[in-house]
Amino acid sequence: MTAPADFSPLEYKLYGRQMILPELGQAGQQKLKDAKVAVIGAGGLGAPALLYLAGAGVGTVVLIDDDEVEISNLHRQVIHSFARVGTAKADSAAQTMRELNPTIRVQVFKERLTDANADSLLQGATVLMDGSDNFATRYAASRAAARAGIPHVWGAILGFDAQMSVFWRDQAPVYEDLYPVEPAPGSVPNCATAGVIGALAGVVGTSMAMETIKLITGVGQPLTGQVGYYTGLTGRWEYIPLVALPREPAKASKAPEPKLDKRPTLDEPQNATQGLVRDASQTTTQQPKNLSDISNIFRVGEASPYGLDITFDDYFDSGDFAGVPLIDVREPHEFEALSIPGAINLPLSVIESVGENRSIDQEIERVLLEKQAAYALYCAAGVRSRTAAQKLLTLGYGNLYSLEGGLSAWLAR
Repeated sequence: MTAPADFSPLEYKLYGRQMILPELGQAGQQKLKDAKVAVIGAGGLGAPALLYLAGAGVGTVVLIDDDEVEISNLHRQVIHSFARVGTAKADSAAQTMRELNPTIRVQVFKERLTDANADSLLQGATVLMDGSDNFATRYAASRAAARAGIPHVWGAILGFDAQMSVFWRDQAPVYEDLYPVEPAPGSVPNCATAGVIGALAGVVGTSMAMETIKLITGVGQPLTGQVGYYTGLTGRWEYIPLVALPREPAKASKAPEPKLDKRPTLDEPQNATQGLVRDASQTTTQQPKNLSDISNIFRVGEASPYGLDITFDDYFDSGDFAGVPLIDVREPHEFEALSIPGAINLPLSVIESVGENRSIDQEIERVLLEKQAAYALYCAAGVRSRTAAQKLLTLGYGNLYSLEGGLSAWLAR
């Protein structure tokens, strides 16, 4: 079992909308927080990718770029501003990332990645993202990723067209399998000479960020063994298989190896064995103090056909609900992805099945030990908790409270 995730209230607010995804959950978010991604280039591809890596909560981003912001960059390099023209791209990008997410760490290297410095720059990296615009850097990046044994997320754009892939030495094809021979300098047009539509950088840069997030968390299937070709004029992706050429095994570098999991491993859920409900024998069910004196708080079914909800401030901060069990009525897969610490899972689907199966009835009775004790129910937004409370009222439970806004409101506290 993995160690429990430890997030600050700010991090819950920042990442709640993605932690609630069952495929990611708190365990996946912890992997993002622990990851270190090296990004080459804060230009067209790096600009959108860096924004989304920061937004996703990648704990450490190593930003490598030796260029300065120019006016001609701004139509596609959206991480920069007109006011920063003439400043180092690495500094400008890092400032925007920190403004977007103050919880992450951005390490800035205002230099070009080469064979001489690559191993040092990639020390401890989990993934390498390559948004460079020249072949010398791309080949150096491929060799460095191979030595470090880490995946290499690559993209390139020109005009209205783009290419993207995920390379991974000894596990999938690498950049040299796509382009075995490095072109002579100046023999291939670039954005400066052939032009590029700005929005194309956004399409590919965000896709590169998505591949990086998948690699870190183990969610989904990375774009290995194929090259994605995107044409902006039609808005279509096509995928071409890529086969690895025969090669000698890569020499491992001295860099630490943060291994990537094949699939995310969620923490052991607090809900009951195999999808019913948790045994609440250790849960205290004492009545809250002076419930009848709480202003503007009504028990479900008392002052409204749906029950006027209590707020999370009422529940956590007033002191009147000390010891009142917190019941999460969402389904088990939702509960496993993200739940309020200390909550017990009693799914609405189980509550609505009362009377159909005696074992289900018994499980409910084990969680809700006393029919006259108080219980606070919540769901994703407050709808299912009201429905659950209404059903439990018909079963003889009297002191039921629905938490206003559900998990969304808790994340926003």
